[in-house]
Amino acid sequence: MVLTALMLTSVAFVQAQASDEQTSLINDAPNCNAQREHWTVGLISCTNESHGGFTLFSPFPSNTSYLIDEEGREINQWTSPGGHRPGASAYMLDDGSLLRTGNIGNESPGNFSGGGIGGKLERIAWDGTLMWSWEYSSSTAITHHDIEPLPNGNILAIAWEDKSEQEALQAGRNPDIASDSPGGQGNIWPDQIIEIEPVGSNDANIVWQWNAWDHLIQNYDPTKDNYGTVEEHPELLNINYVTQTGNQAGRADWMHCNSIDYNAELDQIMISCKGMDEFYIIDHSTTTEEAAGHTGGTYGKGGDFLYRWGNPQVYGKGLSSDQQLFGQHDVQWIGEGHPDEGSIILFNNGAGRSSPYSTVEILSPPHENGHYSILENGTYGPLLPSWIWSQEGLYASVVSGAQGLPNGNVLVTVGTLGTLSEVSPSGEVVWSYTNPIGTSGSFQQGLELPPGNLAGTTANMLFKGYRYEASHPGLVGKNLTPGSYLESWTDGCPEESAWKWDRDGNGCVDDGDGDGVKDPYDQCWIGDDLLDVDQDGTPDACDSFVDSDADGVIDAEDRCQGFDDGIDEDNDGLVDGCDSLIDTDGDGTANANDKCPGEDDSVDTDEDGIPDGCDSTPLGTIASLNNDGNTSSNATMNEQKDDSKPSTQSGLLSEVSINSAMGYVLILLGMWMLIYIGLTGRSKKNLASSEFIHMKDTNPGLAQASLMEKALPPLEIPELDTPPPVPATGLPEGWTLEQWNHYGHQWIEMNQ
Repeated sequence: MVLTALMLTSVAFVQAQASDEQTSLINDAPNCNAQREHWTVGLISCTNESHGGFTLFSPFPSNTSYLIDEEGREINQWTSPGGHRPGASAYMLDDGSLLRTGNIGNESPGNFSGGGIGGKLERIAWDGTLMWSWEYSSSTAITHHDIEPLPNGNILAIAWEDKSEQEALQAGRNPDIASDSPGGQGNIWPDQIIEIEPVGSNDANIVWQWNAWDHLIQNYDPTKDNYGTVEEHPELLNINYVTQTGNQAGRADWMHCNSIDYNAELDQIMISCKGMDEFYIIDHSTTTEEAAGHTGGTYGKGGDFLYRWGNPQVYGKGLSSDQQLFGQHDVQWIGEGHPDEGSIILFNNGAGRSSPYSTVEILSPPHENGHYSILENGTYGPLLPSWIWSQEGLYASVVSGAQGLPNGNVLVTVGTLGTLSEVSPSGEVVWSYTNPIGTSGSFQQGLELPPGNLAGTTANMLFKGYRYEASHPGLVGKNLTPGSYLESWTDGCPEESAWKWDRDGNGCVDDGDGDGVKDPYDQCWIGDDLLDVDQDGTPDACDSFVDSDADGVIDAEDRCQGFDDGIDEDNDGLVDGCDSLIDTDGDGTANANDKCPGEDDSVDTDEDGIPDGCDSTPLGTIASLNNDGNTSSNATMNEQKDDSKPSTQSGLLSEVSINSAMGYVLILLGMWMLIYIGLTGRSKKNLASSEFIHMKDTNPGLAQASLMEKALPPLEIPELDTPPPVPATGLPEGWTLEQWNHYGHQWIEMNQ
């Protein structure tokens, strides 16, 4: 009754906790806690293994860039003052401002077109005001795809430059290679890199420049200056290499470089060119003049390639089976903190593979202080990436990216589907978010996303996302109070603050284990708080040592539930609480019913009801002579023994008294015989020489007649304190030496 009362009190107390919604929580909020299977946009899933921080992305259909926290809540947004959609990439600077590309599209004076086109750069303050903007767009050049902020405040940008058909022929271009430039012209658009120094609010200086056009080689037209053997010059680019097929072959944007990164330690620039299925590393320490040549700079090669990787066929080495990259994007050096810091990470789209699929890869180029060596086969190492990740159905034909995070995880952007995923080193997706922004604003939660303009895409495409640490300088001192989700949704519990506690995404604080206690107050998230079998204060589901009977053995391994497993009195391997027969002396009689503990109750030689082990006269009393000359036990004595005697000790005392009385009778009988002989006047002969008549050979009548005629032999009374000698035939059957030493005299008297 007391136990029932305590349990009912506990139930009432826990329910009161849940109903009162106490402000002092039992549990710390999880880092991330979502598994929203019915959600189509926003935060889809996350676990505590996610790295955290803040994620920046710029949806292609929108003119706004968003910074969200790990829960998918808006931290800040920057809208293009010029109303431009992204020219692809955007980055947060150390002051919290946003540097983004702007797609000016048809406003460009040139004939450029294609995916990733930009033409404008904007710098927007944290509060959304325009700090600086500048266009690099003309009939001869335009920025596209990616930019890279430099530590000195300058900006690296990729740009197309327009080369006429005549200029292409002069450079050894094969005229049979078609072009897709506007108007069917034979123009081509080689890529260039410019370093921009912002000036004022709307101007800039180009302080350094590198042009791929200055580093070409071809083996088509021997009359041209750049004619040569392609495989002998891996530092140069083959103008006539075409990796695309069909109507894409020889396109004007035949290099199609789509990402740029900078390594401050090595002072090197890395540029990824999808059209070549390669990426290249060049020296940034050169002057613009040196960058146009083949000597100079820290590494002595001017603007020639220091390193290249992905498709050895471009420089005449290897076969199609040696190709490693297929339309890759977002090639970058891995930053500090990640185990592969200093290595290179990229999104390998897989367009052109025999069975298209995408992968994220990490590789470590072998180098010594920025000097890269060529392997014996004439290619650049490594032969294979050191880490590859993919998952079933992963394929993005365009855009996308990857970023190494300080905790070893990788942020993966599948741009065609507008998804961002954080992947652990073991390949587990620990955070997943789907961009909820389209052309007309936010999508409705739970509705299927409409398709995009390209096959295999949705209307929420991204170029790539980027994750920033909470300690990033651009976030220090900023108001990071989260707002709402970006997507349109219905909050099921608007009165509750369910952030971190809303795993299923209905807007309500969860009761994950269904025990009536909401997760913030739940002592045990994975089980009923009220189930505590061993009453140790820890609910069973979260109790690593449930021991209901407090015997030191957990219930799952308890041999006798409810009893102490350590108590086994008879050592038979059965716990006493579950032992139907506790028999310490092994005589088949339970201890509670044992007549003689420690001895075998079934051994009772004289059948007097007292086991021999506790019987002072296990053989009974000294035999008396009967009239027919046979010996028998004293019947009167045996009849007096009763199993109902109060105790074994009293029985033993009775046996001792009877034995003493019998001794006195024998002594008196002997004295009577001596007196009788004296009275009869028989001559005193030496009794020692008289004939011995054994009592067992006569009956009482014969003995009396004989005594009238013959002298009796002496009655020898043994020294009872001294054990008798053991018979030559050995101890009587069933006797122990201890019994013989104690009862041997009686046995001899009975058997002589």
